[in-house]
Amino acid sequence: MESPMEDRAVQYHREMSRFIMEEVDDGVQPPSNLEAGKLARLSLTQFKELGTDVYDELIRRTTPEQGLPFLPVRDHYHPKRNQARQKLATLSRPKFVNLVHDVDEELKRRFPHKLDVQSSYPASSHASMHDSPSTSPVYSNHGSQQYQKNDRSPPASMGRYHSQNAEPAYSAQRKPSNEEQFGGIDRAANDLNRTLHGQPARVPSGEARGVYSPADDVEKVRHEYEMRLSAMRKRVGQLESQLLDCRGDNPNGPGAAQMENLERLNAVLTQKNERMENDLRILRDQLVAAKADIPALRQENDRLKHERSQFIERERDLKSKLDEARATIRRLKSTSVFAMDHGDADIVPPPVFVNSGGAIRPSSVRTFQEAVELLLSAGRSDHAEHELPIAQSAVAAAVDGLRADVRGYEAAHAQDPHSWPLPDDTKDAMPDIMDALDINLHKLATAVDKHLGSMGVLPISLLEAAASHLATSVVDLVKLLKVCFDESKAAPRVAATTERSLEQSTDSIIAGIQSMLQLVREAVPDPNALFSTLHSVIESIRATIGICRDQFDKIESGAGAQINSDLYDPRIARDVLSGLEKGNLQLTDQLNDITEAQEAAGDSDLDNEIVRELLGDMAFKQGLASALVDVGKLTKTLVVWLE
Repeated sequence: MESPMEDRAVQYHREMSRFIMEEVDDGVQPPSNLEAGKLARLSLTQFKELGTDVYDELIRRTTPEQGLPFLPVRDHYHPKRNQARQKLATLSRPKFVNLVHDVDEELKRRFPHKLDVQSSYPASSHASMHDSPSTSPVYSNHGSQQYQKNDRSPPASMGRYHSQNAEPAYSAQRKPSNEEQFGGIDRAANDLNRTLHGQPARVPSGEARGVYSPADDVEKVRHEYEMRLSAMRKRVGQLESQLLDCRGDNPNGPGAAQMENLERLNAVLTQKNERMENDLRILRDQLVAAKADIPALRQENDRLKHERSQFIERERDLKSKLDEARATIRRLKSTSVFAMDHGDADIVPPPVFVNSGGAIRPSSVRTFQEAVELLLSAGRSDHAEHELPIAQSAVAAAVDGLRADVRGYEAAHAQDPHSWPLPDDTKDAMPDIMDALDINLHKLATAVDKHLGSMGVLPISLLEAAASHLATSVVDLVKLLKVCFDESKAAPRVAATTERSLEQSTDSIIAGIQSMLQLVREAVPDPNALFSTLHSVIESIRATIGICRDQFDKIESGAGAQINSDLYDPRIARDVLSGLEKGNLQLTDQLNDITEAQEAAGDSDLDNEIVRELLGDMAFKQGLASALVDVGKLTKTLVVWLE
C-alpha cells in the first residue's frame, strides 16, 4: 500500500521542477548539488514535514495575490514547526531555490518508481565528475546502500528540521565559485573529445578514482544541455504565443477578445470626452458672460447698499420721532393736573396744589407718576419677574427726588425765611408725612417681593393697593408743600447723604443682579429685558464706585464718614474697588457683545435671531453669571459696612 508521501511526491516534484526552471530563466544562479545528500539523513516523517513546508512556501511565493508575508500558523502543528515554516520566508531567492532543488533531488532518490529520476531543469555544473558519492544528485545504489548501512538514523545534531536558528538548517548552501561551476563541464568536454578520437579518458587522481567513469559524466552533461535547450525552446514558444496574444495578431487567442473590448471602451471614452469638451466650452462661454455682467452687478449692489443705508437712517429718524411722541403723550397724561400752558389763559391750576413759592418741582411729580404707571404695567406683564424689580427701583428713585425737593426747600428757608416761607403748622406736619411716605414705600417693596415670590398667584390688586397708599402719601406731601408754578424759581435740590446714596446704589445692584440671574436661567432670555436690566446694573455699579471712593477717602483722612469705621479695612476696601471695576468691565463687554450682534443682524430691534443665538450660548451665559456673582459678593461687603 502506498504511503501519503508517495502520493504527494509526484505533485511536489512537478511544481518544484517548474519553479526551479522559471527561477533559473529569470536570472537566478542554477541550484547547487554540493550538499544535497544531507537530506538523506532525515527519517521519512521528518522529510515529509520538510517537503510539505517547502512546498507550501513555494506556493506562497508564486501566488503573491494572497498577500501573505509568511506561512500562516496551523494549530495542529508543533510550535517549533510553525516557527520554522515562518522562517522560510526570510530566505533569499538563491537560497530558497537551492533548498527546493535539494528537496526535489531527495524526492527522486526516495521515490524513483514514482518519478522520472532524470532532472528536468539545468543542474549546477559543479555537481560533476569530481563530486563525491554522498553529494551526487543521482544518488547511485552504491552510495545509498553505503549510507543506509553505516548510518540508518539521523545524528543527534540534526534534530527536527525546524530548529531555532534564524534560517532553517536545510537551507544553508555554500555558493560555488566560477571555477567549480564551469571546471567540471570543461573536464567532461575534454574527456568526451578523447573518447571520440579513440584516446583513453583522463582518470582523476586521489580518492575520486574508481567512483565514476568519464562516459557517464559526458552522457550526463549532454543530457543536461539537451534538457535545458528543450526547456528554452518551449519557453520561447510560450513567450512568442503570449506576444501574439498581447498584440492581437492571433484571432483565436484570448488577446483578440480583450483587444475588441478595449476598442469598444476607447470608442465610449472618446464620445464621453467629446461631450465633456462641449460642456466645457459652454461653461467657458457662460463664465465669460458672467464676467461681463460683474460691473453692472457691482453698480446695482452699490445702489442697493446706498438705499439700504438711507432706509436705515430714515428708520432711525422715525423711531426717534416715535419715542419723542410717546414721551410727549406720557408727559401730557401725567401732567394733566399740574402742568401749565402759559399761552392758554383758560386753564387755571387748582390752588390747593400750585403755588408760586411751592417746594415740589413739577418734574418730580411727573417722574413719580411715570414710575407708578411703569410699576403697574410691569405687574401685568408676561415678564414681570424681570421688569417689576426695575420699576420698583424707578419708584424709589422718584420718591428720592421728592425728598430732595423737600430738603432743598428746608435749606433755602433756613437761609432766607422771608423768600422761602415755611409756616409752623406746615413745619410740624412735615415729619409725619415724610414718615408715612417712607413706610408706604417700604410696604410697596414688600408687596413687590411677595408678588414675585408667589409666581403670579397673588392678585395684582395687592400691588395696586400698595402703590395707591404710596401715591396718597405723595398727594399729602404735595398738598402740604405745594407745587412750584415755575420750576426755574424752585429751591435748589439737596442730594441725600452719602450713606443713603450708597445704600440706594447697593440695593439697586442687588435687585438688578437678581433679575439678571433669573433671566440667565431661561433657555433663551428676552433680549430687550436682559439688555435694559444689564444696562441698569452697570449704571448702578458705576455710581457705587464713585460713592465708595469718596467715602473711603473720608474714612482714611479722618474727616468722618457714614460707613462703620470699626468694620472698615483699607486692604478689603481696595479689593472691593478693584473687583467692582473689573466686574463693570466684564459686564460692559457682555453688553457690547449684544450690541455687536444686533449690528451684525442689521436690525434695529434687539429681538432677532442673531441676538437670541448669542444669549442662548452657554459660554456667554456662564460668563455673565460669573461676573454678576462676583459683583454681588463685593456689594454684600458694602452692605455690611453700612450697618
